[in-house]
Amino acid sequence: MASSTLTPAPAPQLAHGATMPDSRPDHPRHRLGDALRAIRVYAVAAVEVVVLGTGGKR
Repeated sequence: MASSTLTPAPAPQLAHGATMPDSRPDHPRHRLGDALRAIRVYAVAAVEVVVLGTGGKR
């Protein structure tokens, strides 16, 4: 029979000035900006894979 003890993990450390998502309920979400940023990330990844052929080599 095996036994083990689990301890809770420490809270994640954030960079200076960084906030967790939804940590400031008084600050409005920027859904359009978030959507445009996501589109840009996917577009850059597609260009890297198709044109430059660097998929997964970062």
